[in-house]
Amino acid sequence: MKKWAIAAACAALAAIVLAITVFRPSEEDQVRKVLTRFVKAVSVRADDNLISRTGRLKSELKETVADDVYVDVPDLAIRVTGRAGLVENATKAGLVFQSADCELTGMTIKVDDAATTAKVDATVIVTGNRGGDRKVDKRGVHFLLRKDGDWRITTIDVAARQD
Repeated sequence: MKKWAIAAACAALAAIVLAITVFRPSEEDQVRKVLTRFVKAVSVRADDNLISRTGRLKSELKETVADDVYVDVPDLAIRVTGRAGLVENATKAGLVFQSADCELTGMTIKVDDAATTAKVDATVIVTGNRGGDRKVDKRGVHFLLRKDGDWRITTIDVAARQD
């Protein structure tokens, strides 16, 4: 009887270890999830107001970007250091657009061997409605992420507009 209990416990433990190993999302999948959540957070919803947008951004960016995040968008003269500055600048997008959807395409994710940093190159497509006009903006973007428990964005470099 004792042997069966030990064998069953060992089999259960082996099944748990196997499930964790096989079904655990890869580092690339975890990075992709953080970026997708970030892009969704900075999109402008049609029913956004300043208070709801600011609250949502503070909450979501706390989970997706580092405290000392650095953002550079040279042709829009945006250089921001720190999550609070990013929240402030991202909130302003709601004043410019009635709605805006962001999408990342063509992502190339490179995670270092120690799985502590990741570099991501992608194209961001922003489709926004402003004054009844639909505007589409397509740009290259480079992200640097650091893993300290969870993946967080530390750097966002946005290239000049692509026509």
